[in-house]
Amino acid sequence: MSTAADASSPEPSPGGAVWEKQIEDLYEAFHLVVLRKATLAAAGCTADAWDATQHAFIKAWEHLHDLQLNEVVNWKGWLIKAAVRHVLFARRHHPRLVPLDDREPADSRILLEDHVVLKETYQGMMEAIGKLSARQRQALVLVHIAGCSTGEAAADMGVSASTVRNLIHQARTRLLAATGEASDD
Repeated sequence: MSTAADASSPEPSPGGAVWEKQIEDLYEAFHLVVLRKATLAAAGCTADAWDATQHAFIKAWEHLHDLQLNEVVNWKGWLIKAAVRHVLFARRHHPRLVPLDDREPADSRILLEDHVVLKETYQGMMEAIGKLSARQRQALVLVHIAGCSTGEAAADMGVSASTVRNLIHQARTRLLAATGEASDD
């Protein structure tokens, strides 16, 4: 590398040990929540969730090396978004519709640790939904489970569409607080 290129760097880059410590700290703090969110986004496919989690931490590693980017304020939210976007992108651009002829069949067994993560996530969400008010639960179910528009849900409930949106917002806020996964983004 030429001295001209060295002179253009705004500041000296930290050593590899510093980057390793930073990524290890991020992984220790957030890998479980990132994996859980990626598993939900992947509809329970743990292989895709692990791949997305790995992708998110690789992107974090690259981000730490790039001195031109601004400092990330909320690493938890940043990592979750990177993992979920990876799942969605992979499913949109690489659908698994046709198996390859020369490929060995994938092991379809669910690992115990994967089952535990899914079960804990499911139980926690069900408990949190059970604690919602009846109106919040009704609005949430009509819109997100039944697939009704807010106008249709409002007609079913006998309230305005803005009331339905408000009830859903309140329900989401309570669910995020109850599951301990509220983010600052």
